[in-house]
Amino acid sequence: MNAAERINAAINLKPVDRVPNAPFYEAPVCSYFGHTLKSALLEDKDMVSTHLAALDEFRFDWIMVGMGLIGGIIPEALACKVSYPENAFPIIEEPSIRSVNDIDRIATANVHTKRMERFLKGITLLKSELKGDIPVACEYISPFTIAARLRGTNEIMADMYGNPELVHALQDVLVPIDIEIGKLLIDSGVDYIFYGADMECPLLISPGHYREFVLEPTARVVNELSRLGARVLPHMCGPIVKTGIVDMLLEMDIHGIMPGNLTQDTVLDIRKLKEKVGNRICIFDNLNPNGPLLIGKPEEAAKETLIHLEKARGMSGYIFSTSGTTSPRIPRENFEAMNREVLRFKWM
Repeated sequence: MNAAERINAAINLKPVDRVPNAPFYEAPVCSYFGHTLKSALLEDKDMVSTHLAALDEFRFDWIMVGMGLIGGIIPEALACKVSYPENAFPIIEEPSIRSVNDIDRIATANVHTKRMERFLKGITLLKSELKGDIPVACEYISPFTIAARLRGTNEIMADMYGNPELVHALQDVLVPIDIEIGKLLIDSGVDYIFYGADMECPLLISPGHYREFVLEPTARVVNELSRLGARVLPHMCGPIVKTGIVDMLLEMDIHGIMPGNLTQDTVLDIRKLKEKVGNRICIFDNLNPNGPLLIGKPEEAAKETLIHLEKARGMSGYIFSTSGTTSPRIPRENFEAMNREVLRFKWM
């Protein structure tokens, strides 16, 4: 199997020749192989050279991009003031939504910025280089998470209690924008769109608020992107099984679930998630990026990886991954230790 066939088989709960290797790898490899973190996240030529070098080294089963898109390009296109440090993630310096009166201005924003064009060009170049053998995945965000960037996290959380009309109105405006950007990604060659949904996770909002504020606008975007040909994979931290959030995710046209952390130190038990979803959908693993991978020794990172792999042995529709964004400061020897365990694990 090539990487595209392997990921596709796992997504469809079919047998694979080895464990699909798809961690949230973008930030570390941009640090390891990029000219700067900024250029590797945002600039087409450095994006391409960085990811091709990472593929040669680590034999990932997908290309993963998007942290610069969701952290900087989209907020900036929607009138936030954003700075771009050379060796850090983009920083939103000023939000763009101060009151409901600002929403109309967002509705007419032009998302076809120079940064957006350059990022999309990087995806197109990567797609051409990969010749269909390796799929491209892009991190993306829901209307609610975009709203949190434009309004501010504390403010949008308070608005759900004190100004719910703003939360609904802002997302109504953002749904077509979110779909428009998603279509640009698909047209550029993105195969898998994974929704980073931590602003609406049960660590921050209740299941009741998720249904009231988040589910409907997110479902509109997810279902349309699926209709356009992407495979959509929501990622969410918190107790998504216990709170019933999984059931709401399954109301959408999704193709897999990527669980995350419960706390800084613990992650969701994927066996409990598997018991919940059965053979309806594939699941990704969730090795903690804040644990031994970041702060331990290589042998500790390898041991934790092997524990995760053994726990998943025999599971249909399983893809190895981390529980979310990995730090650009992960020691390379730790990352290599994790990767070696995945590639040599005897799955069959």
